[in-house]
Amino acid sequence: MTEKRSLSIRGHRTSISIEEPFWAELKRLAARRGRSLADLVAAIDGERDPDTNLSSAIRLHVLAATQARAETPFERGDPAHVMLSHVYIGVRDFDRALRFWAAVAREMNLRFRFEEPERGWAGWQPAEADRPLFLIGRPFDGEPASVGNGAMVAFQLGSREAVDKTHALALALGGRDEGAPGPRPHYHPHYYGAYFRDPDGNKIGLACHRPEPETR
Repeated sequence: MTEKRSLSIRGHRTSISIEEPFWAELKRLAARRGRSLADLVAAIDGERDPDTNLSSAIRLHVLAATQARAETPFERGDPAHVMLSHVYIGVRDFDRALRFWAAVAREMNLRFRFEEPERGWAGWQPAEADRPLFLIGRPFDGEPASVGNGAMVAFQLGSREAVDKTHALALALGGRDEGAPGPRPHYHPHYYGAYFRDPDGNKIGLACHRPEPETR
């Protein structure tokens, strides 16, 4: 049975009728992407085929997102084709590290996975997948955490603006600059990256591999 709801889309109240399971999944998609329900529906409305009504476009979007998750190697139970399971960086002061990484992870649209203060570790995951995990924690052997020369964790972001904003936030939270945002054409023509060290000295890279958007 369809359920009718009214949302404000670009300043106009719009009535939408879709089945309850689609509403529930649409809410989950919006939460995973860090967007409001109305914002996600507005985006779907802007991208839909003119011959497809909004309710049908929403159903198609939800089905496509569900299928995409199901088709990832990890969801198929085929981890041999997933390069990374998780990345773990050591920290000395867990509370300080958690405050830093909770904010930076949120800026990168990573989804919080867990926190165990008594064990001194926490983790995040991609917005629409279960792995790879990004983990912070005290070293297992109980010795002080240290960083490796040449070791780095790099996050792939969806836009150059995201690289700029994440780098700026990391520095504002006490991170140390290791390379300002900008093109790195010696890697490839569209590489745009930045680097910082977190409060424990771990070197972190931020990279966008997409071409620079054309200006109109």
